[in-house]
Amino acid sequence: MKLRLDKFTLVVLGVVALLLIAAVVMVGRNTEPERQAYQTDDAPATPVVNAFLALQQGDLAMARKQYTQAVLDRDKDDPAYGPLHGQTYYGDSSRRLRVVETRIDPDTADRAYVTAAVDTYSTGGLFNSGSTWTNERVVEVVREDGAWKINVEEFFY
Repeated sequence: MKLRLDKFTLVVLGVVALLLIAAVVMVGRNTEPERQAYQTDDAPATPVVNAFLALQQGDLAMARKQYTQAVLDRDKDDPAYGPLHGQTYYGDSSRRLRVVETRIDPDTADRAYVTAAVDTYSTGGLFNSGSTWTNERVVEVVREDGAWKINVEEFFY
């Protein structure tokens, strides 16, 4: 007995095969996430975004450039702790930062407050559904050496 397929069945099988090949190619192509580029504009939110990205990517030299000398001096007092010494813990989670608001201090133009939200997605849970939460924080930035820098010990934990 010879198996015989009509044209419609052959077309359906061909479309399914093409979809499977396309899915394998797309999954294989996106194995490493794209790194976000550091910001270069002269804006109060720039050091907040750059510090978050640098700490997330483990670029400690770039992260340290985003903080004032006063913060770095305080950090020297406790060298056994902190992300500026390479100690971070984000676990099995994916994080992103959103700048919600930037407000210049009315008393001095060399100080601003950047409201940032960190969205965190963590895997696990019931039926491996994961969970998502957001932490909002206000980060003080000041002008130092002609650039905006973070003036608080905010390491985006």
